[in-house]
Amino acid sequence: MKKIFNRNPEGHNQWILRSNEEIQKIINLKPSFWTKKTFRNKKILTRKETERPGLIFGHHGNKLPLSKIFNHSSDQSIDDFKTKNISEKTLRKRYKSKRYRDLMPLNKKKKHYKERHRNLTEEQLIKKRKRDREYYYRNKSK
Repeated sequence: MKKIFNRNPEGHNQWILRSNEEIQKIINLKPSFWTKKTFRNKKILTRKETERPGLIFGHHGNKLPLSKIFNHSSDQSIDDFKTKNISEKTLRKRYKSKRYRDLMPLNKKKKHYKERHRNLTEEQLIKKRKRDREYYYRNKSK
């Protein structure tokens, strides 16, 4: 007689795999800012389920809330975003470059601006002078 090594031949208490469609429905029911890790920590999905190809999660990485982005954004960028002239992605890109310049040390900032100014065309120089004048008068009244 041959020995059977299967200790659970009827298959009681075995895990039934969920399909990708079922998992995607679960993902869509939850908030869009949840990451794969959030689903794992709350024990809604397993690691293997979150790593399946073809699933679309609403959030990738650490996104700052818009209130913090507005702190380092220019007034014009904020107005453009609110009137839907630019997308959220563009606003975040502008925020990132402006924040980089805002946090740059003064000596590096001066060197950076001199390098940019050296490469401007005549038409760009005229526009820059006009912007500088408007900025000066706008801040002079404050």
